[in-house]
Amino acid sequence: MAAKWRISLLLLLAPASALVWGPRRGISMTAQPSSSVEKPYPTKASEVVNYSTVKSVLVRHVLCASADLADNVLRSCRSAADGRDALSEVAAALSMCEESKKQGGELGWVSPEDDFLDDRFPKELRKTAIRKKPGDLYVDRSDLGFHVIHIDDVFQTLSPTLRRRAGKLHNDEEGFAMERTPLGELLGSSDKLTYSIETMGCQMNVADSERMAGQLEEMGLEVQPEGEKGSPTVVVINTCSIRDHAEQKVYSYLGPHAVRKRRGEPVSIVVAGCVAQQEGEQLLRRVPEIDAVIGPQYANRLGEVLLQVADGDQVVATDATLISEDVSRPRRQSEVCGWVNVIYGCNERCTYCVVPTTRGVEQSRPLRSILNEVEDLVKQGYREVTLLGQNIDAWGRDMEPKRRFHELLDAVAKVEGVGRVRFLTSHPRYMSERVVNTVAQHPDVLAPCFHIPFQSGDDKVLREMQRGYTFDSYVKIAKRIRRLIPHAAITADAIVGFPGETEAEFQRTLDLMEEV
Repeated sequence: MAAKWRISLLLLLAPASALVWGPRRGISMTAQPSSSVEKPYPTKASEVVNYSTVKSVLVRHVLCASADLADNVLRSCRSAADGRDALSEVAAALSMCEESKKQGGELGWVSPEDDFLDDRFPKELRKTAIRKKPGDLYVDRSDLGFHVIHIDDVFQTLSPTLRRRAGKLHNDEEGFAMERTPLGELLGSSDKLTYSIETMGCQMNVADSERMAGQLEEMGLEVQPEGEKGSPTVVVINTCSIRDHAEQKVYSYLGPHAVRKRRGEPVSIVVAGCVAQQEGEQLLRRVPEIDAVIGPQYANRLGEVLLQVADGDQVVATDATLISEDVSRPRRQSEVCGWVNVIYGCNERCTYCVVPTTRGVEQSRPLRSILNEVEDLVKQGYREVTLLGQNIDAWGRDMEPKRRFHELLDAVAKVEGVGRVRFLTSHPRYMSERVVNTVAQHPDVLAPCFHIPFQSGDDKVLREMQRGYTFDSYVKIAKRIRRLIPHAAITADAIVGFPGETEAEFQRTLDLMEEV
């Protein structure tokens, strides 16, 4: 049976003469081309994160007597094909650290100042560990021996880009400046507090909104039912930079709530997501009624931000940060399908796309953390799981050592009780035969559906987009999928009206669709 197609078209309406495509910069609303060689964009968290704010890491280790044994343990943990927690098993079996051996190598939260750990995890190891990322697995040496170390999570203090005392607001009806109603007073009262979240954009934003909702409910707020009288105490707008008139939609949505605030009503306004990351403090200048502006990397820290708002501050949190595991359970919108983030950010820098700027560098979640979330969804009765990533095939390439997306797919497919697993979005440059093989090997679990945006069928346009593949290479991917999974569905996105695109170049996009 022929492969199924679903095509999404993105129409760029700006006149081509107004747009210039500089190297790795995206759209520039200027008339002059960029000829200088620019500094490469950061691609690692270590290049952008302020590590002085990282206070502790969650560590497990295996203490070995020799370098050879440590290397063997590292390889064994790295190659655990079914996603099982091999390090804990090995630690319990042969670790020389008696204090952590019975706990599967767990040392708990570790910081450089924890001198009481010197007899099992010396300070030089702690100083190195504090600069690692969740999921990193590596060997380090101390006077005690050779340590195989796994970083499960990080704790980074919330250090906002901006935190200032919230000023008075002009009351439209009375004509005088008035104090805001402090959120702290509301949180400490016995009144029923509610929240609402408006979500714009992609599935990643939907997943982020679910995480923010979980934190709000942990703080004691209840979702404001649609159609019910009354106004929410906390309003969150989770924004998107990609869709048409993104900023205008944000300001339009904020308007009624800003009016409520100027009237003296108790409401806290939060702008989250990609527009928040782009605009930052500028949003506070445009709409001073806003209490907090948080980028996508802070979606799981909304509760902490609101505690600062409760102290009477305005907060902007957009600086690069390591993404830690959620401490609260997301409030799922569906009772059947659950979203699971597996990688945050994107390193690709396609010239038309703002996502790498707004969502930051790639940060993969540890395999064990992902499997724990999938297992938890199964226990809750979910039948379908969708793995999410801006460039999901990049999962694991930022880890130490590197891992591959097909390994994650295989491990998730083996979770007992999981009904169906989907994943998106794939990049043609990284869509490997191993991924297709893995889907073919688990036909009862892994949905035979591949979302692989081609954006254009013309090689010249693809070069200007900096996509890294050609007409022919995309066709090879489709043929590979059809050969292994004849009934597979292939979905894609295409950009129509790319700046400078000719009729002949657009025809190549149609040719690609016909060819595939």
